[in-house]
Amino acid sequence: MRRARSFRLLLAALSAALACACAPPKPRSVVCIVVDTLRADHVGAYGYRARPTTPRLDAWLARGRLYEQAFAASPWTLPSMGSIYSALWPIHHGAGRWARFGNTKGLMPLRPEAVTLAERFQEAGFATAAIINNHFLASSFGMDQGFGVYDFDASTNEHGRRADEVVRRALAWLDHRGAQPFLLLVQIFDPHMDYDAPPPFRGRFSDSVATSMKLPVTDGRALRRRLGQLTDADRQFVGAAYDEEVAFVDEQLGVLLDGLEQRGLLREALVALTADHGEELFDHGSFEHGHSVFQELIHVPLAFWGPGVRPGRDPAAVSLVDLAPTLLDAVGLPPLSPADGVSLWPNLTQGAPPSKRVLYAEGLLLGHEQKAVIDWPEKLVWLPRSDTWVRFDLSQDPGEQQALQPDGAPAEQSMQREAVALWSARPAEAKESVAPIDAVTGEALKKLGYVE
Repeated sequence: MRRARSFRLLLAALSAALACACAPPKPRSVVCIVVDTLRADHVGAYGYRARPTTPRLDAWLARGRLYEQAFAASPWTLPSMGSIYSALWPIHHGAGRWARFGNTKGLMPLRPEAVTLAERFQEAGFATAAIINNHFLASSFGMDQGFGVYDFDASTNEHGRRADEVVRRALAWLDHRGAQPFLLLVQIFDPHMDYDAPPPFRGRFSDSVATSMKLPVTDGRALRRRLGQLTDADRQFVGAAYDEEVAFVDEQLGVLLDGLEQRGLLREALVALTADHGEELFDHGSFEHGHSVFQELIHVPLAFWGPGVRPGRDPAAVSLVDLAPTLLDAVGLPPLSPADGVSLWPNLTQGAPPSKRVLYAEGLLLGHEQKAVIDWPEKLVWLPRSDTWVRFDLSQDPGEQQALQPDGAPAEQSMQREAVALWSARPAEAKESVAPIDAVTGEALKKLGYVE
């Protein structure tokens, strides 16, 4: 009897040791890189062949785990970053929604009750730092919650810290961080307008386009006003100038990722890279972002490197609301609650298929509202103003050039009902929570090309 008990205890100990040996290593820290305005289909690893925009990033992506179908929750920065921080759809976190109380019109900040990724890390004793470069990620919008260091620059089209300066600051912070585990969020403003890449990238692609347009490409509002007057060569020039910015960012991402590896951080930290949204380059007759939920604005790159991460490509449709749950799960911290996102950590480390579910995108800054519902490969776009739906098959029409009528299938009707129920259940807002459109914010909106 005693021998049998001893044998069972030995077997249990061996099983536990085997489970520990087989468990993927846990990262100790996290680096999250968010590139502003980087559309997935202008990255070589995502199939871009028109110009060699991302050779350094492509080499890194071949070493990491890449999600082929990752979607931003909104086509502009504030609500999209709110979803990255909180794991909530924009309807639930509130940031970036237009609101009016009496004579006050403003943009809603992140709801104070929304617990953020950084707050969870900070509560657990991690050092938390962010290097942020967009006016709409200011503390007035609640976007500094949980960061012990918030290195903020109110970048606009006319002014902004370049990617090289941001990378320099990120590596300097890492070199002086001490031994404490950490969360570092690095937000790179390029390739946001203006399109004005520094040498040697300036003119690399645009010089060969025969047009009267000149660098830099500025004032998106003016471009939108004269869309009908632009020639094909003009549009090609604008796209080439955007790609020059992407190429500059690619070089700096190479510097940053190489720097992480040289410091041994890829053995210690989980590194994530994504974009808050993309950029329309006349794909659907307009320009810039914040005005639609087409793929060029919400299909973004998403990749991971670090301890336990299985390299490869995953075709599953995922959302940026999944980023925070993944980073928390990776270091063994409790999940955010409530949360709309799910952890991708089991997929990253064990190849477990991500749960198939319906994804959403919403929150336009200008123009008539549009909302997207994605159940890959089907995508429905809802136009609330006319209460009409448009359908796309993204597997056959990734550029969404052939709008289809909803076919009335039960699965499609279910998508519509669930989406309308989600968007109809908007939480009440307090008047004092509105960030008014004062002179500074109004001027920033103009300089960013968002309003006339």
